[in-house]
Amino acid sequence: MGWVDEAGLHEGYVVPEFADGQRGSAVTGGGVPADQVIIDIAHAASGEPDVHLTRPAAEAIGWRVMCDCRDQAGNLMPTEKRWMSELLVRVPSKALEDVPSGRIYATDNDVAYVSEIHDEAICGLWRSQHADEKDALASISATRDQLANLEQQLTTAVAHARAQGASWEAIGRAAGMSRQSAHERWGRG
Repeated sequence: MGWVDEAGLHEGYVVPEFADGQRGSAVTGGGVPADQVIIDIAHAASGEPDVHLTRPAAEAIGWRVMCDCRDQAGNLMPTEKRWMSELLVRVPSKALEDVPSGRIYATDNDVAYVSEIHDEAICGLWRSQHADEKDALASISATRDQLANLEQQLTTAVAHARAQGASWEAIGRAAGMSRQSAHERWGRG
């Protein structure tokens, strides 16, 4: 289970992490018991079942929120450029749990399902620390591109008006500026 931003450029998800730095996958099921974490899938030959490589969930020390980030063209960014959260630490009792502070309690059977159990809080962390900022920056870039396109359209319209015999005074008035400003902006090209 994961989340996708409004632009479709970011897909967040949660993976368990072990003391040696190895991470589980975001995949569950496939006949794997709930107290095991899938760390890799060995794809079998056609017609044969895939083999799930696992580790005991009891060995998980926490979780990371990961993001498969894409560029504006939709291409997946290289792994080293993708965002990941600080470690969300696994605590030994429900009394010590404080999800917004990055402390989560989970039984061994729940380790692989933490993102479902705490979906709203973990998605909120992903959004506030990563996706919302990226959406805002993407909006700035898109707006800048639109503005550049509109500037080019305006320049083309002014050239067309001049070719039709419009005065700098009339062009300035239409553009919301003085005759002199219009001439300085478009008259020397």
